[in-house]
Amino acid sequence: CEMEIEESTSSQILFRKPKKKIETRKKNEDDGDDDYDGAKKLDDVKELQKSRERKNGLNSLESAVGKERAAQISSGEGFSMGSGLVLTGQQRAKLEAAGIEAGMREQFEKETMLRDEDDELRKYIEAGIAGERKVFPSSSTDHRPQETEILMRAAAKMTGGRSNEEKELLSNQMLAGIPEVNLGINARMSNIVATEAKKKELLEQAMRKAAGLPEPEKQEEPDKKRRRGNFQPRR
Repeated sequence: CEMEIEESTSSQILFRKPKKKIETRKKNEDDGDDDYDGAKKLDDVKELQKSRERKNGLNSLESAVGKERAAQISSGEGFSMGSGLVLTGQQRAKLEAAGIEAGMREQFEKETMLRDEDDELRKYIEAGIAGERKVFPSSSTDHRPQETEILMRAAAKMTGGRSNEEKELLSNQMLAGIPEVNLGINARMSNIVATEAKKKELLEQAMRKAAGLPEPEKQEEPDKKRRRGNFQPRR
C-alpha cells in the first residue's frame, strides 16, 4: 500500500502544469491593447461630436459693423463717436466723469494762479500805502500811532477769522465748477483799495460806538452842493 501511495504522489508531481506565468503575461498584453483601443475610440467619438456641432452665424451687431468692431464695442475698448452708435449708460458716465475731472483740474489751476496774483497785488498795495504814509514795513510797531496800532490789530483778527471762510468758499466754487470772471489788474487793484477803505471806515465806526463818541457829520462833496444850490423847480 505504501508503494502505491508513493507512486501516485510522484505521478501527480510529474504531471503538474505551470499556468500562472504564461497567463499573466498574455493578460497584461491584452490590457495594453484594450487601453489603446479605448483611447482611440474615445478620440474618434470626440471628433465626430465636434464635427456634428452646429456653428452659430453672425448676430445683429456683427452683421451691422463686423466681428472686430462688435468685439471692441462689447468690451468697451476703441469706442468712437463717429460710428453713429448710441452711447450706453456706462460709457456716458465715463465720459461725464472724465469731463468733470478735467474741468475741476482746470478750475483748480486757475484758482491757484489767481490766489498767487492776489497775494502779490496785496503786497504791492500794502507797500504803496506804507510809502504814502512814510512808514516802512521793517519799522517797529513802537513808532506807530495808537489808533493805527488798534486798527492793525482789529484787521489782523478779522483776516484770521475770514481765512477759513475764504478757503471753504474757494473749495465750493471749485466743486461746483463756477468760472471766475477775469476783471483785469486795474479793476482788481481798485476793488482791493476800496475794500480796505471800507474796512477802515467800519472799524472806526465800531470804535466810536464802543467809546460812546458821537458820529461825525458827513461832509458833502462840492459838486453835490453846487447842484443843490443851482436847483430850480419847474414852473
